[in-house]
Amino acid sequence: MRIRFMAVPLLLLSLLCAACQQGEEKASGPSIAVVDLVRVMRDSEAGKAGIKYLEDMRAGIQKQLDDIQAKLEKDPENEQLQRQLQTVYMSAEQQMGEEQQNVLFQLQNVTKRVMDEFRKAKGYDVLLSAETLSSYDEKLDVTNDLLVEMNKQKVNFAPLDAPADEGPKADEPAGDKKEAAKDAAADKKDGKKDKAAE
Repeated sequence: MRIRFMAVPLLLLSLLCAACQQGEEKASGPSIAVVDLVRVMRDSEAGKAGIKYLEDMRAGIQKQLDDIQAKLEKDPENEQLQRQLQTVYMSAEQQMGEEQQNVLFQLQNVTKRVMDEFRKAKGYDVLLSAETLSSYDEKLDVTNDLLVEMNKQKVNFAPLDAPADEGPKADEPAGDKKEAAKDAAADKKDGKKDKAAE
């Protein structure tokens, strides 16, 4: 009888130890979370601001084109207006392509920084993009939490040819912009010296 009585606590102890070992194994593995990056870029305040910036720019360019076309309708033989329309259209296409790349670059930089900070703060080892996964447990999805952090970010989108005295962008510390300006000035100076030497 005494042997049986002792066997039950021993059995419980062995089960508890096994559970502890499983818990330790799980804790020692990498901590993983999944993020829907398309949703973060599209639904975040920064993403919406980027889309609005591009739409406003496109509307401004379209107005320019419409104005020239209206003049051309009144004077269809005007070659200067025809050339102007073609020039504005070609430069607008190039400008919009560059601006889209610029907006995407800024959004990617901000998203990467926020994801790094979020991952460290929450103790995750890895954040995986939902777009690259065939299947995953929905419990791993932290997109909503990341969106909250992204919505705290302010990104100032400005045309690529904006004046240099403009403030730094959200993902660009002020010091870096000053350094870049100094480097550009130094390069210009070196170029003038080279020309003078020739």
